[in-house]
Amino acid sequence: IQRPGYKSLRTARQLEAGMVITVEPGCYFNPVLLLPAFEDPVHSKFLVREALAPFMALGGVRIEDSVVITEAGSFSLTDVPRTVKEVEAVMAGAHWPFSGVRDTPVDEISNSTAGVAEVAGIAVV
Repeated sequence: IQRPGYKSLRTARQLEAGMVITVEPGCYFNPVLLLPAFEDPVHSKFLVREALAPFMALGGVRIEDSVVITEAGSFSLTDVPRTVKEVEAVMAGAHWPFSGVRDTPVDEISNSTAGVAEVAGIAVV
């Protein structure tokens, strides 16, 4: 597939209501890939070595969402902190989910199992 991002898709199936898939965006700081890219004139113009260097030993991060396919579209079953403020609060010991600090209201991110029971093949436990 010649569209950006599509070559890494791991499913070519037609998605149907009741299916659950994962969406796994990530950001990785892989020295095996980055070090040669810093020296490559085509790729290096998109990289700032000084900004990336502190993260080279980190590895990376990925937030995986479980997404239910419905007749009307999809919604995420994953309810995790997403903003810097939310992540820092949880890292400081706050319990999740919590009220008052949450930057993104639940109804805006559709992280609810409400209505899942109506999707054939999905059991809410």
